[in-house]
Amino acid sequence: MTDSTRRDVLKATAALSAGRALVSSVQAEEVGAPKVVKSLGASGKKIEPYKAACVQTRVIPTFDKAGKFRADALTANLDRVVHFIERGADEVGAKLYSFSEFCLQAAEGGPGVKDWMNASLRVPGKETDRIAKAAQKAKAYVGFNTTEIIPQFPDRYFLSGVIVGPSGNVVLNYRKLYDLTTKSRPSDVWTEWLDKMGPESVFPVADTEIGRLASIIALDVNWPEMARSFVFNGAEVFLNHTASPAPTGVQTPDIRNQIRRVRAYENMAYVMLSNLGPVGEDVNAPLEPRIPSEIVDYTGKALATATDGGEGFITAMIDIDALRTARTKPNSQNWLSELQVPVHKLGYDTAKFFPVDAFAKTPLQSAKDFDAIKARVIEDMLARGIIKAPGA
Repeated sequence: MTDSTRRDVLKATAALSAGRALVSSVQAEEVGAPKVVKSLGASGKKIEPYKAACVQTRVIPTFDKAGKFRADALTANLDRVVHFIERGADEVGAKLYSFSEFCLQAAEGGPGVKDWMNASLRVPGKETDRIAKAAQKAKAYVGFNTTEIIPQFPDRYFLSGVIVGPSGNVVLNYRKLYDLTTKSRPSDVWTEWLDKMGPESVFPVADTEIGRLASIIALDVNWPEMARSFVFNGAEVFLNHTASPAPTGVQTPDIRNQIRRVRAYENMAYVMLSNLGPVGEDVNAPLEPRIPSEIVDYTGKALATATDGGEGFITAMIDIDALRTARTKPNSQNWLSELQVPVHKLGYDTAKFFPVDAFAKTPLQSAKDFDAIKARVIEDMLARGIIKAPGA
């Protein structure tokens, strides 16, 4: 490739880049007229610092030992979430509440796809309407996790991060993109998903009066591309719902807490890690060790950390204006302003790893359905020299 051709390619990739502000900066440099920002004045309405809360609630398994759905358990879990929103309004006064992954549906035994679908909700629907009404009364935003059935995709269920607002409306619904289980992911039906749901549904961000909110579910955070893709759409606060036990013999902070802190630091964003409370109906059972729920600020500093896996709130102040000030300072600590999207796009355009549309024709029935695909992906990486096998 000649230098002139390479420059043309870089211009073209810059024009297609997700980061609009970053693109305009690159284009300005390419035409020989870089703009040096000397100062940035305030604009718009100031968002006063507000209290946010991660909520750990007791969850009753919504499947029996044989994997069959228990409607009574789902109702009990829903009641618990609503109770803690109402309690939070009286005791905490937060403007933002984030509940854990599986706060409504939790597995015990080995439920199959049809069992999960029986336990799944429509969004919006009668169950989520109860949460929305509680949010309305609390005058707060509430983020939670649910398994979801979507009419456009029969015979599948999705794992969704939902945020409802003080208006009582659903303001965001993100469907989990990573972690290989029996759920379907938008990427498993990629072509059809984009056609029916639109590209804006993949990394949604809610622009609200308390900042730009995004939901990122559990192990999604292990892939740095995930959080960064939300930031391309303006995300400032990540509600990270998870259900993670703590491994024995590991000192805190666990690597999974550290990952959340790094995501906050590198993206200059808040991260609210919300883990499960107790699981089961026995209130006298000992608490299970879990990685602690945690609220992390845009510098990677933990502002609040849960002391155990019991029910309750952890709270911290969110200062969106301070975050925005940091993001608009042209100094050496502004990581986003230095991000060179076209440089990395060259690699991503040619990269080949796990395929999309892998289950476009036939819904998966077991997590083992992924095994053969992963084996082929690893075999291909070995053949291309991306990875090397260990010695014999």
